[in-house]
Amino acid sequence: MDNTFQCVVVAPPGKIIDCKVTSIVFPAHDGMVGVLCDHMPMFCELGLGMMEVEYVSENADKPQLNKALVVIDKGFALIAQNLATIVSNDAVSSIDLKKEKIEHMIERIEKKISAAAYPPDQQEHETRKVALFKNLLAVSVSNPLEIAGKS
Repeated sequence: MDNTFQCVVVAPPGKIIDCKVTSIVFPAHDGMVGVLCDHMPMFCELGLGMMEVEYVSENADKPQLNKALVVIDKGFALIAQNLATIVSNDAVSSIDLKKEKIEHMIERIEKKISAAAYPPDQQEHETRKVALFKNLLAVSVSNPLEIAGKS
């Protein structure tokens, strides 16, 4: 498939995504950034938000275009020479998403928020993160084939 580039998303657990994509939209610290093939080189700080990835599945007979969502929690993005490298403090992808894992993460964060384990600014950040996880969960449950890349 033409007009593709490589996208790698890395978080503390390891590589979250490493695939050929046609486009990505990710949360920068000051708004959303869209990237297509042959994008100019750039380096930017990430914010908290939902990243959208249109990736190409590697089917033997015919490549297929799929969508994935990734919750990104800060970090940095480097775009250069048709390679998008996203290094995040925390990232959770809808690819191979386990509903129970997301529900457990939401429960754990909500418990810490209610126990006042965070200072007020961190509570607000974690509350926004929980909302993103709930959105990811809702979208993947309502349309699991498209988001999981099996459409």
